[in-house]
Amino acid sequence: MSKADTNIHLGMGPTPRWAFSEYERVRHRLPAPPTHAVVPEQVPSLAALEPFFDAFIFDAFGVLNIGEQALPGALARVEHLLAINKRCLILSNAATASTQALLLKYQTMGFALEEDQLISSRWLLEESLETAKKPGLWGVIAPLEANPQTLPVNYTLIQGRPDAGMREQMDRCDGFILLSSQGWDTAHQALLEASLAEYPRPVEVANPDIVAPRATELSLEPGFFAHRLADKTGVTPVFYGKPFLPAYHAALDRLEGIPRDRILMVGDTLHTDILGGQNAGVHTLLVTAHGALKGLDVATCMQRSGIYPHYIAPEI
Repeated sequence: MSKADTNIHLGMGPTPRWAFSEYERVRHRLPAPPTHAVVPEQVPSLAALEPFFDAFIFDAFGVLNIGEQALPGALARVEHLLAINKRCLILSNAATASTQALLLKYQTMGFALEEDQLISSRWLLEESLETAKKPGLWGVIAPLEANPQTLPVNYTLIQGRPDAGMREQMDRCDGFILLSSQGWDTAHQALLEASLAEYPRPVEVANPDIVAPRATELSLEPGFFAHRLADKTGVTPVFYGKPFLPAYHAALDRLEGIPRDRILMVGDTLHTDILGGQNAGVHTLLVTAHGALKGLDVATCMQRSGIYPHYIAPEI
């Protein structure tokens, strides 16, 4: 266990530097970056790029909002884009809330968005489960307020004390859905790792993020625990959301008729938003003031990762 991991397990919380290193550590499970070189162009804001694109795909946390608060200028920027007939989507790795609850959250913040303008990894998971039914009993890792009953699968909710009873519950499952890491800790993780090591079964991960920005800190997300499961058990998780192509294909389907070179992905992370957007063949804008790279040397991060956005701005 690294010093950074020890700090996390002692309750000190992840840092942007640790999170970047963790994404690099699991690069073999992420899409490969494009082979052609991109030289990023610094722009003051998204305003400079409006004439060159007809559609904008926004990440949420760190781009439009932090926690329950819209970021300065984000409401006005999205309102302006819609007023000049630009297409706008949110592509979020959020998985705890249903599509309706997540949409209400953004509407309450003031974003004038409709349901067809929001794609979450929770929605991607639910669509997949509807299309390819999962037989057997599935252990859903999530708090009760995540409303696991909306998932089209026979499930048992895995929550509470990490004891022998929970281990027995895990052993009865035919697979696992990691829906939310809220309330999940290293003791729960150790039980799941032991159960999967003894009898490998599928693991579906609704949120591939390793961390997410909150109001005052970064939180550990399902992707962190999923990669640790893969390290310890050899089970290969199925990830929904960014940076994996199905998330971008869903967005491109909703932007049918718009050429990919007229679509801009706007995000705060190199390893999810930018990597995934470029893999999908769209242009990318990295914003740096509020999200995953806040406080880091962005040039060093790009050089170390080999992931270069087309554009860089402090915020939208």
